[in-house]
Amino acid sequence: MRLGLTFMLFAPLAALQAAESPVIAAPVAGEATYSPHPHFRWRRESDVRIDELHRIQIARDAAFADVVCDDRLEVVSRFVPVKALPPAKYWWRVRRGEGEWSQAGAFEVRTPGKSFTVRAGSDADTVTRVLREAASAGPAQVDFEPGEYRLNIRERTGLLTLEGAHDLIIDGHGAKLTLAGDSCLLSLRGCRRVTIRNFEAASSQPGHTLVRVLEVDRTNARLLVKPEPGHDTDVVRFFVGEGNGGSFLNRVDPDHHGRHLSRGFVSARDATASPAPGAPGSFHIGPVKAAALPHHETGALAVVTLYRSPFVRMDATEECTLSHITLVDHPGGPCLGNDNSAQSLLAVKVVRRSPADHQGGHSGVNNGRIGAWVEGCEYECLADDGGPAHQALRMKVDRADGADAVILADSWTNSELRPTDRIVFVDPRSGRFATATLRTVSEGRKSVRLGLTEGLAELATRLGRDPSQEWKGLLLYRYSPSNEDFVYRRNRHVGGRGHGVKFNGVRGWIADNHFENITGNPIHVGFTYTEAISGVGARDVVVSGNTLVYSGWTPISCLSTSGLGGNILIRGNRITDPREAAISIRGCEDVVVAGNHFSGRAAPTKGVWIEALDSKAIVTSDNKHPADVPLLKEANRTK
Repeated sequence: MRLGLTFMLFAPLAALQAAESPVIAAPVAGEATYSPHPHFRWRRESDVRIDELHRIQIARDAAFADVVCDDRLEVVSRFVPVKALPPAKYWWRVRRGEGEWSQAGAFEVRTPGKSFTVRAGSDADTVTRVLREAASAGPAQVDFEPGEYRLNIRERTGLLTLEGAHDLIIDGHGAKLTLAGDSCLLSLRGCRRVTIRNFEAASSQPGHTLVRVLEVDRTNARLLVKPEPGHDTDVVRFFVGEGNGGSFLNRVDPDHHGRHLSRGFVSARDATASPAPGAPGSFHIGPVKAAALPHHETGALAVVTLYRSPFVRMDATEECTLSHITLVDHPGGPCLGNDNSAQSLLAVKVVRRSPADHQGGHSGVNNGRIGAWVEGCEYECLADDGGPAHQALRMKVDRADGADAVILADSWTNSELRPTDRIVFVDPRSGRFATATLRTVSEGRKSVRLGLTEGLAELATRLGRDPSQEWKGLLLYRYSPSNEDFVYRRNRHVGGRGHGVKFNGVRGWIADNHFENITGNPIHVGFTYTEAISGVGARDVVVSGNTLVYSGWTPISCLSTSGLGGNILIRGNRITDPREAAISIRGCEDVVVAGNHFSGRAAPTKGVWIEALDSKAIVTSDNKHPADVPLLKEANRTK
């Protein structure tokens, strides 16, 4: 759906007064829920504009005299309260702007009928037994007694995998977990309305060690390093290939804590670590690529890290919540998984062991039909992108099958597809794209057959290809629904090697966050890439009220190599000390940049605050910036 961003600048008052009113969709009148953070949704109005606010109220009485929650939202037509709602009867309503309130809906938050207790100090086998019993008895609640638990976890999927669990609350009541063996507590598969809250967790094997470079051996293209006092002495344990892109050495910025220096990266895919003969406690890492070696200096600090399992693994889950979870120097992200709809992370913290440390944890990649709600979270010194990065997964076409169907190549990236879904084909060579609608989808994830409402000959023409050409190698993405109504609000992310929040999909709201000392781009509106984790861009997105300090090549990036991205509002952000430019827009259309404040101790290297390449209908207004640097430069490149 096109939300009409440009229209907002010229809409007459009469048109605004005739706007539709929202209609509540969930929870419906009389519905009961066992989730302390219910998910509220209303029907999207057909004429809604991207700049319009919706106001939601939740009250303890039908007259709304005792309001317990009053919030205003942009773009999205859903809401998840960060503050838990205690068991009680409630009423809720929503309105558009200053229009009429919707009809109020009554619902009830209930206490699960069955409760289970994990006694303080219980071992992994006991915890597993209690969780399994509770999951099979849902609705149910598991209460951990306050205390410390050391859980020896033998499988990378955690203590156990819960399949089909629903209406389950796992409350730690402040319990402190030490996860030994592996860092994953549990896996959820095909679950609904599971809440995990009030835990502090650390791994017995931290996610990184800090080393000092003792020697740069240019003859043998290797480094001699030694762990710093107080850090793990086994560098080899962290530096293992095995196809793990999260195992690497990288230099840290001595002037901006938590930020990494972008050059000098050494991956365990290309190099190995081994004890250095004649130098007790030291290690050789190499071979270091020729492009990276010159950037290393004797005496410099570097992080060596290994990306392991997340705290919770989720796959094909719905409305599952992590709330008030603190992860300390965790080797995996808070949550990782595929096809998770309406997941939420509320007041989750990923922190360092000490203020002087250089890594707090890792990120997680997620995708789904409905996007995540991430609010009130804190991320310190991540070794990769912020969490969760909501992206699309690239699928590949193996071959055509008749006049109107294709077969997908077998891959873990094959996302859930259903009839009536909109998909997009992308030619990776030309960048041209063509959208289509699914008529049929075969079962399973291997050799998936997609029947299309459009013929392949017509689609080939739109892609600029000969209809007789093979379809093998074309990329395919789920275009809609894809991460719809994604919210990333009021989070704080300080320090990190990768990017901040990355969003691919339709309707996203990234608001009132603080980003500082992020090596990559803090906000990616449409992250596109040709590898497995990628996307084709984002539409109908508001980026508002964020503070971005000394971060990223460009702190806000809007990118769509396919040309599908656009209808984006970037408003009221404060950007300080950008490197290349404050905002980069590439391959997008209908982007409004208004009311932002740009400043810096030095001019951006691009010589401009906003760079727009191969983009259309870029509108700027009321932006404040030093006059010695131009505001906007637009250019079209010849492909």
